[in-house]
Amino acid sequence: MNQDIISDPICVADIALRLGCAGGLLGTRRIGHPYQNRTPPKRKKPRTSFTRSQISQLEEKFNKHRYLSSVDRAALAKALKMTDAQVKTWFQNRRTKWRRHMMEEREAQRQMATKMMQSMMDDRDGGVRLGALQGLQAWSPAAMSPGGGPGGVGGSPVAPQPPPGHFALSQPPVASPMC
Repeated sequence: MNQDIISDPICVADIALRLGCAGGLLGTRRIGHPYQNRTPPKRKKPRTSFTRSQISQLEEKFNKHRYLSSVDRAALAKALKMTDAQVKTWFQNRRTKWRRHMMEEREAQRQMATKMMQSMMDDRDGGVRLGALQGLQAWSPAAMSPGGGPGGVGGSPVAPQPPPGHFALSQPPVASPMC
């Protein structure tokens, strides 16, 4: 029966591994990843929680100055009973949050402007349907000249009146540089 085990190559490899000899050579068998044999890393410091008072003072200072000098940072840290590194890290994180917020705001404005321009283009292609401009009457120099418009013949010019609830332009529209 022992003869059967020794003749089976899988059993021989298994026995050799269990005894610590691979391929007939004596040696130590490494278990797991090579970096696991190193000394364990230092334990990560738990997250620092700041008081509401500390946060409000930090925010107040941040709203005035996005960056602090080392002297100001040290003074603020002492006043808030925090370390210099904590104040420095808080300001770095807060600037990152501020930049992200500003980028999101700019992107929202860009999307809104794109939507508005697309809407105006769609309205222009399908006929003028701009709600605020629908009730306005077109301006023409003839309407403002004596005898050439609704003001009467030879009398003072009378500008066409907009329908109730709409506003008339006091001057002729100026061509937009975007058109």
